[in-house]
Amino acid sequence: MRVLAVEDEPEYLEMLKLVMKSVGHSIIVASNGVEALKAIEGEKIDVILSDVRMPAMGGLEFHKRIRERPEYANTPFIFLTGATDLNAVHAVCHPGRDMLLKKPFPVDQLLKLFSGNFK
Repeated sequence: MRVLAVEDEPEYLEMLKLVMKSVGHSIIVASNGVEALKAIEGEKIDVILSDVRMPAMGGLEFHKRIRERPEYANTPFIFLTGATDLNAVHAVCHPGRDMLLKKPFPVDQLLKLFSGNFK
């Protein structure tokens, strides 16, 4: 599976890379939405992991822009956030294809999403 991880915190980005590779997924990384849009040009992505709060382009704007692309309209999207006010995230989530993980999250919780939802 090809995973896109968009995260501005280097520790989380490294953890996501290690975890995804350890279970056999390939991963493309970016530190904000602008970088992510460039990184996926010509790529096929199966799942997107994205922080909500990032510089240049945050996760909510990135989600909006990625959903405008027909090839990514239904790609599973997992929001990652440490924020306590989640109303904005819940407002854009589409049941069945968008999910939310609150930071800090246990790695097994992330892996559980992959084992149960994205086959």
